[in-house]
Amino acid sequence: MASAIFLLYGLLFYGSGIEVYDNVFFHVFAAIFVSGGFLFMFGQFVPSWDSSYYQLMMSQNIRYREYLQSKWWLMVIATAVSTVIASFYLYFGWKIYLMIVFGAIYNIGVNSLLVLLAGAYIKTPIDLTSSKRAFGDKQAFNLKTFLLSLPKMLLPILLFVIGDLIQGAETGFAFLAIAGIIGFAARGYFFGLIEKIYKKEKYSTIAAYKEKP
Repeated sequence: MASAIFLLYGLLFYGSGIEVYDNVFFHVFAAIFVSGGFLFMFGQFVPSWDSSYYQLMMSQNIRYREYLQSKWWLMVIATAVSTVIASFYLYFGWKIYLMIVFGAIYNIGVNSLLVLLAGAYIKTPIDLTSSKRAFGDKQAFNLKTFLLSLPKMLLPILLFVIGDLIQGAETGFAFLAIAGIIGFAARGYFFGLIEKIYKKEKYSTIAAYKEKP
């Protein structure tokens, strides 16, 4: 449901007629959200979705790399599917939809890795069997988590602004796509770094999941 809301988020910026939103910077912001709904909602809670049996998983000698890659591919597929579904934004013109496509490339190559990184520090147990307080203790959203969330929104805007200043909006969007392609190509290296952080946080994560919300 939340992912569907993100998918429609662009209507506020592309089709609302609100003048303050009618600029390319808000359009970039919206493009990131339209394709990244599932990525943001799911990715930042890895491994919290598995909190009820996380300790058991770790005792089975499951390789962190394989675990993280399985979650990453799920986000990549969901982002690609969301981008295809978002083709209805062609109603507002091919340039608008192209923004969303470039935003999706950035999400796949960069933000997918950033949300996995943030997930190592969000130690909020999620009870999938309960409809109440499913996300446990809200205090798990600490300063470190907040700081890790900033690059997901600010970095693509910064990249676009740099490109826009150099040679216009087209260059700004090209920068987003290039960053996404580089991140995708170098994902093995970044997985290695993220894996080390998850291993470092392993026991504190298990301890946090044992606490009752």
